[in-house]
Amino acid sequence: MKTFFLLSGENPALSAAELTHLLSVFGQARSVTLVDERIAVSDVEASEAREVVYRAAYAKLAALLLGKGVSVDDLVFEPGWEETVQRFGSFDVLVYELGGADVDSVSVEKRIAAQVLEKVKGVRVDLSNPDVSFVVLVSEKVCVAGLALALKPKKFFADRKAGLRPFKIPSALQPKLARCLVNLAVNTKDSRVLDPFAGSGAVVIEAGLMGHEAFGVEVKTWVANGMRLNTCSYAPSKTHVIQGDAKRLPFTKAFDSVATDPPYGRSATLGGMPFKKLLKQFCTSVVSVLDEKARMAITVPKQLFPDLLEECGVFKLVEHYDLYVHKSLTRRVSVMVLD
Repeated sequence: MKTFFLLSGENPALSAAELTHLLSVFGQARSVTLVDERIAVSDVEASEAREVVYRAAYAKLAALLLGKGVSVDDLVFEPGWEETVQRFGSFDVLVYELGGADVDSVSVEKRIAAQVLEKVKGVRVDLSNPDVSFVVLVSEKVCVAGLALALKPKKFFADRKAGLRPFKIPSALQPKLARCLVNLAVNTKDSRVLDPFAGSGAVVIEAGLMGHEAFGVEVKTWVANGMRLNTCSYAPSKTHVIQGDAKRLPFTKAFDSVATDPPYGRSATLGGMPFKKLLKQFCTSVVSVLDEKARMAITVPKQLFPDLLEECGVFKLVEHYDLYVHKSLTRRVSVMVLD
């Protein structure tokens, strides 16, 4: 079943990578076609599409593909689309303008609604409580339309933002990036996730909320205690907090996924240790606790990326993406596998 996904505009390349890997986590790897930088199409069953939108940090919605064109005027619907829509008693129309597309959303909504009412007998428009939403994505290059399968709530991450957690520390990861790191790191829906530099627990929380058994290691007692406060507030049944040292991890080969954001910069205390040395000792330690198919999603400042490659040579780089934070920090998200 052809399904289209609306990707976040924050970083379309990272969004597409997360979606592509998530689909492989759900089973056999499937091709993902980008018909626009924020519109991805793949063969996905409805139940999987719903779970992908829930899990993904950067996927905003999924819809069953019913029509496509280079513009609204050229929109061509798939044969038999009327029968698909007829299963529902009522609908509304949601129009999304992407990438500076110059369209009148209200006019498009009325136009699509009129077309549905003309072609599909027995359905009606209901703006307050529709049985289904007819989604139309319009960019400068393409227009796609279909029935919504899943819409991510607008405030999905709101109550887990770093500044709103019970325990707060400077430079803590926001939940959206933390969730993306987990999704890029896991091999299966049952993967056990390790964050060796867990801090206030953003990665551990997101992994736990997605059903993974998640372990956060933190060297400082007071931070580990704060992390426990956070994890107990959001995902107590799937998360574990360990006071320990990422350079000497207290595990055997127990993990196939690492998602982490090592400490760096002025706000992080490295105990006088250079960042390169920290990376080297961490990579030496983490290898001993990973199985042979392990993946690691790790973020470091862009200027320190060469240090990551040099000191973590036991890993092979699969892909990387840059996330601008502010003028002094661009994070480079890297996905690596054991070489």
